[in-house]
Amino acid sequence: MKTILILEDNAREMERLVKIVREQGTQNEVICAVNLEQAYHMAMEKSIDLFLLDIILDPRTSGDASGMKFADHIREVERYHFTPIIFITGLEDPSLYAYSDVQCYSYIEKPYDTKQLSELIKETLMIPTDSSASDRVYYRRDGILLKLCKEDIVYIENGRSGRVIHTTADERYLPYKPVKEILKELDSDDFVQCNRFVIVNRNYVETIDSVNRYVTFKNRTDSVEIGLTYKKNFLRRVFNG
Repeated sequence: MKTILILEDNAREMERLVKIVREQGTQNEVICAVNLEQAYHMAMEKSIDLFLLDIILDPRTSGDASGMKFADHIREVERYHFTPIIFITGLEDPSLYAYSDVQCYSYIEKPYDTKQLSELIKETLMIPTDSSASDRVYYRRDGILLKLCKEDIVYIENGRSGRVIHTTADERYLPYKPVKEILKELDSDDFVQCNRFVIVNRNYVETIDSVNRYVTFKNRTDSVEIGLTYKKNFLRRVFNG
């Protein structure tokens, strides 16, 4: 059973959203909130698996973005760091703020297509939220939800133009994300930052040249630099765990 919280002030829209969510499974619990206070209270009382948030709760107030405000605060709660959020909005282009600042899973613009939203909710509810998912990471590429086993990641290069996940089988090219956030998503002691832009899976380390400051990997010909300021911690983490 999954628990979905809907934050929507319009009664007709709320009824429509509840119906769409119910179609994903009658066993799912749907929690309805019409304002921020209700939403905060319910999120603290329950364990939410998906947030459906209307961005504008008070259209009479110029510049209202109450749904964004709620998302900002809910991301500060540890158990909701990575809980999927779908924004429902009438704004023309909220994607830049939504994705970069609160890491929303997706957004859909009003007037939305019922079938499209239904498929999006169905896709989102398939994301595991229990401990069995701890060995995998999830990401979206070209609108498709993909998963990747952490143990298959050799190292990750990150830069302003994007990030490259080097796996045992291939390379995955994804949008930029701060290294701090990547490490938080990986949530594993196996991954160690070795310079400003690179995270290494210590299980694949073959050799370390501490003098020339570079590391090589098992069954690979590539190598990466060990940053001077990262060297001490990197060596300690790789050798001592």
